[in-house]
Amino acid sequence: MIYDVIIIGGGAAGMMAAITAAEQGQKVIIIEKMPRLGKKLLATGNGRCNFTNSYMDDDCYRGGKKDFIYTALDQFTFEQTIEFFENLGIACVEKDGYYYPLSNQAATIADGLVYKIASLGIEVRLETTVTGAKKQKGTFVVSTNKGNVHGRNLLITTGGKAQEKLGSDGFGYTLAKSFGHKIVKPFPTLTALKVKEHPLKNAAGVRCQCAMTVTGKGRKHEEKGELQLTKYGISGVMVFQLSRFVIEELLRGGSPRVTLDFLPYIEDGLLFYDQMQSLSFYKTTVQWLEGYLPAKLAAEIIRLSGVKPNKKTTDLNQDEYKRIWNNLKKMPMKVNGYNDFDQAQATAGGVSLKQISPYTMESEIVEGLYFAGEVVDVDGTCGGYNLQWAWTSGYLAGRSFL
Repeated sequence: MIYDVIIIGGGAAGMMAAITAAEQGQKVIIIEKMPRLGKKLLATGNGRCNFTNSYMDDDCYRGGKKDFIYTALDQFTFEQTIEFFENLGIACVEKDGYYYPLSNQAATIADGLVYKIASLGIEVRLETTVTGAKKQKGTFVVSTNKGNVHGRNLLITTGGKAQEKLGSDGFGYTLAKSFGHKIVKPFPTLTALKVKEHPLKNAAGVRCQCAMTVTGKGRKHEEKGELQLTKYGISGVMVFQLSRFVIEELLRGGSPRVTLDFLPYIEDGLLFYDQMQSLSFYKTTVQWLEGYLPAKLAAEIIRLSGVKPNKKTTDLNQDEYKRIWNNLKKMPMKVNGYNDFDQAQATAGGVSLKQISPYTMESEIVEGLYFAGEVVDVDGTCGGYNLQWAWTSGYLAGRSFL
């Protein structure tokens, strides 16, 4: 049999493309090496599946060509994504622009797609490993451990390299290169950072709200949000959002400057000092900072400032206060590493956008070859953006098969 479309990879983008193509009468087959479709989907959003976001600006996505990304996203928007899932009978709920299934379970999204695929009669081959692919006389031949599959069009949607245990092992890059496509070197993103001579390792386990600034080679990036201190470094959503810029700088051989601001909502140091003197005159320095920070972190800030924890606030001299203030507002983190793909939520880099159409996701060097999802050089911030890219790119490919 010669299929109209062969889809390698049964993740978010692959399932969206399959459904879109099948609804247009295409004969589709999905080849997936995992024991079920949408395996990685089940782990997104801590099992809740934040599947899209209503907020969109230039900072939401990174990649080789920003105009490519937003040209594609304009053709299948977050509103269309919500409508798509509502048409699958999945109720959605919004919180601060983040969209989730009303059930609060990622399985609702993954299973909803699987049910639709079954209803359309799309053939699915699970636990099937692709070993290679080529084009012969206008037909794609995909080699697997269970025999060859032939098709007029081929979509590679195998994901990146993040979380191999869920199916992403980077094999899509090998396939893309075999067809002559260039690969932007992949690296992990949305991941935790490692800190040399970690000043706050004794406060490991603490979570708090703060701000983080990254500077390097004339570039500056800032983010506010939750920080999680670990024994090896720093983690949390805020750190994930900025990890790409830190890792890029490290990969260039640079030394990114990372600082933490534990009081981002307080800018006036003199006023803060006056309030300490007037409101916390009966407290020790640690007791004073416990009004602003978790106790464990407050104690470490005082220790790093070289101040005795039992010293009364009214006995602080100007130099001691300045050291405390500087550690609260500009705590340096000597980042020298990062968690690898196994702990990362996404992959930066991938198949170069310079050889793909933003309107169809078709290769511009091999007719009938398409790419979608994380395998290409597009990555988003936390908040449903990587899944929105999967829905958009999968849809664009799915509607374009001839």
